[in-house]
Amino acid sequence: MNKLTKYQLFCLTFLFQLGTTVIFGFAAATGRDAWIVTLISTFSGVALIFMYMGIMKMNPRLTLVEWYPQQLGKWIGLPIAFLYPLIFLFDAARIVTDLRDLIPTTILPQTPPVVIMILFMLIIMYALYLGLHNVTRVAEIMVPFILILFIIEIIFLLMSKIVVPSLLKPILWDGWRPVLKAVFPEGISQTYGETIAMAMIWTQAAQQEKIWKPTLIATLLASLSFLTFDVLSITIFGGVLFERSIYPFYTLTGMVNIGGFITNLNPFAVMYFFITAFFKLFLKMYTGLAALQILIPYLGKRKRHIVWIAALCVLTVGMVLSENIAEHIYVLAIKQITPYAWIPLFIIFPVILFIVSSIRFWIQRRQKKQH
Repeated sequence: MNKLTKYQLFCLTFLFQLGTTVIFGFAAATGRDAWIVTLISTFSGVALIFMYMGIMKMNPRLTLVEWYPQQLGKWIGLPIAFLYPLIFLFDAARIVTDLRDLIPTTILPQTPPVVIMILFMLIIMYALYLGLHNVTRVAEIMVPFILILFIIEIIFLLMSKIVVPSLLKPILWDGWRPVLKAVFPEGISQTYGETIAMAMIWTQAAQQEKIWKPTLIATLLASLSFLTFDVLSITIFGGVLFERSIYPFYTLTGMVNIGGFITNLNPFAVMYFFITAFFKLFLKMYTGLAALQILIPYLGKRKRHIVWIAALCVLTVGMVLSENIAEHIYVLAIKQITPYAWIPLFIIFPVILFIVSSIRFWIQRRQKKQH
């Protein structure tokens, strides 16, 4: 089987972390101080991801759902492991909901969302049939394309002469409390905590001992993208409008105006969203199904059936998950999923696993030295 190169792992990680976050704006709810939240979340998130890679180093050649039974035993480890494919597939349904709300609001207001979602899900199913390595080759092409579009967008916004740096002030108007509240748990869980899904494919890397480098570069580049567009949004809209905007990046691209000739680049924002949402949805479903096939070996012989069933479930849940975008973001994501699902699965359980793995790893090394 072909192994993932470092560049391929970088591309998958970068596109996965951009996901739907780039279109909604990282920590947009904190308004003018969003860029501070992004910076602190980046350092905290990198530490969290390094902890994931530390667990992998102490459990070589094992995937995420194999870590827990290995270290905690079957009776405790297996029930925890089963939660991960469920949350990955549920997160995939949330991406469908994002697309369901974005498309009618932006470029196709007259098209029934269900039609677009069915077509999009058929593409995802085809990608799942092709497999990870074929999709990765597409990612290698898409990453330079997206980076070039990002750079062009930034240059055009600066040339439009609408950036007002003074709008970044006053800094920390409401103090540190709302900033730190935004950092933990949402800022760390979103994007960075979700990266634990990549632990399902780290074992497919050609050099597993060196996955930290492409993962770190991808994380820092994604964070730089969030930071750049947060700063641009604040210095163009102001803190209040940025906080109240549902799709700040989409709105931002519509602000481009160079001599009345180059204007309204909203289609570029939708293009970004489709590309990054595709890869994040694919990886969420791929890792979720791969986890189920490891935990239930029988499913490995029914790949086509499980893809159809999973796609139908994800599509159905995504279409009925919430009634509107406000409920989806502010009620479902922030008040329900983050505290009751993401914090335990992305932070608490991995921390416990890291401690247990470290203790056992230290004991084993000590025993080897004695012999």
